[in-house]
Amino acid sequence: MVELARHDLPTLTDSAVRLLADLDSVMKQEMWSTVPANKTRNTLTVLVSWLGADAPLLESDIRALVDNRSLKFSGRRVTQFLEARGLLIPDAEFRRDAYQKRLEAELAALPATIAQELSVWIRAVRGEGKWEHTGRTYRSIARYWHVLDPILKGWIADGIETLREITQDDVKRAIATRKGTPARSIHIVLRNVFRALRQESVIFRDPTRGLVFAGIHKTPPSVPSDRLAGVLSHAQNDFQRFVMVLVCVHALSGTDMRHLLLADLDLSRERLIVRRPGKRHIIYLDELTYRCASAWLRERHRRWPVTTNPHLLINRWTAVDTTHSPIGTTFTNIFRPTGLTMPTLRQDRIRDEAFEVDDPLHLMRLFGISSQTAMRYITAAHPERTAKLPR
Repeated sequence: MVELARHDLPTLTDSAVRLLADLDSVMKQEMWSTVPANKTRNTLTVLVSWLGADAPLLESDIRALVDNRSLKFSGRRVTQFLEARGLLIPDAEFRRDAYQKRLEAELAALPATIAQELSVWIRAVRGEGKWEHTGRTYRSIARYWHVLDPILKGWIADGIETLREITQDDVKRAIATRKGTPARSIHIVLRNVFRALRQESVIFRDPTRGLVFAGIHKTPPSVPSDRLAGVLSHAQNDFQRFVMVLVCVHALSGTDMRHLLLADLDLSRERLIVRRPGKRHIIYLDELTYRCASAWLRERHRRWPVTTNPHLLINRWTAVDTTHSPIGTTFTNIFRPTGLTMPTLRQDRIRDEAFEVDDPLHLMRLFGISSQTAMRYITAAHPERTAKLPR
């Protein structure tokens, strides 16, 4: 990385020199990689050269600098470094949830009445309605919107000006445009929307009330045993090996793994706690998982001995992220060389257990899945026996 020439910048003040020395100390202590370390130091050097270090800096100034020369500068780490020392004036607009801004833009493109009705739905789902409940994130609502958007466009094209005009036949036709899981998703989203609007007295009747969607009894896909046996051979380090074991042995999802906490892993008691909304699932470690977990803990401590991120799985970005964010979803790309996807491997693990034991309660205890999901796997594995199972 080529650093900025010092003769192109104003002379550093004493306070600026001390601040850069503090940054050098932090980077050395936290063992930052060379490229992000150089980018961060370059960014802070330019800022304090021109703006000084005696007063807090505007986050908008940092963003303007990074936007102009993004390949050489790194705004995120500088922002976190300055904020931790009380030397940052945050940009409130920039920090608004990206999914919230996206939803607001989508609403602005809709007819006024429908936009106002869906604004009420979003507030209710966020937990700000008549009855208090655990609110969903804007990211979760954006997923619902992805399903809802094409349906809304179809209704608007047909001349619908308010959701009060929607009938049960309209809902049935919307569901009928898809099959299987996509159709079920439409049913779930529309039911959520109209129940919330009925709760908030925006509509007087719920067109999804009494509408039952038939269950999907599709057999989960099976992975050839020779391909499954070679999955772990594709692991290139302790992180990848640990993640693959959590999926292939314990059938954890990406969301489960991203939110595991370091405190949730107790090697002395040989268990791992998986926290899910409203409940928790305890995994008792087998020998392979124990070895992989131990190896990852050693590697984690070796690479980032002073990180304060509480998550069990971290990387070079989240290890020094002062917001303590979980790792991104791209970590699941480690399964690409196997030719299999993470959901496929997870489903195959549950399916394999269902073939061995035709007891849904066993699947529920072992994998922490719901009764409906457990019965789906039992039905797929033992169609001839499910009529005898207790319901």
